[in-house]
Amino acid sequence: MKDYLYVYMKEPSVRVLGPGNRYVLWVQGCKKNCKGCVAASSHRMEDGTKISIGALAMEIALSDADGLTISGGEPFLQAEELGSLVTQIREIRPMGVIVYTGYRMEELQADDRAADFLKKIDLLIDGEYIRELDDGKSLRGSSNQRVWILTDKYRDYVSEYGTKERETEVFYHGIELHEIGIPKTISNRKE
Repeated sequence: MKDYLYVYMKEPSVRVLGPGNRYVLWVQGCKKNCKGCVAASSHRMEDGTKISIGALAMEIALSDADGLTISGGEPFLQAEELGSLVTQIREIRPMGVIVYTGYRMEELQADDRAADFLKKIDLLIDGEYIRELDDGKSLRGSSNQRVWILTDKYRDYVSEYGTKERETEVFYHGIELHEIGIPKTISNRKE
């Protein structure tokens, strides 16, 4: 296992990708290449920023966030490292974890490398984004994606998945503008 993660982007205070104030981490690297992906520039692993797991864990644990949401890229390409990240965060303070993955739960359960990370996740949203199944519902990209309650942490919140209007937030970083969340018009995005 490496002592660093390849990171695409991070945002310490997001309210549209889970309950409360979330620290959102987008990891770098994905082999799925879903048509219409909103984070296509996160696919090539070597394009990511290498960040120390220990330093990132401290940053997240000391943030004002109520919980951590991990997306990508594909989180399970760095499952061991993310498992270590969550462990180190929780050694400092308890924090709920939500993960978005393009893999199906059945694929993850059959992969020994995913097992430890799966045990540390409270809520998992699985399945590839399929443009033709984009129904515009909140907190997921397409209707084939499923919500898995892995602990009781977000049990009361799960009923909101797929029932509300989609929301996004806009963040400025220097000269860059980032739209965070699941956009209402994914189907209009370029490949």
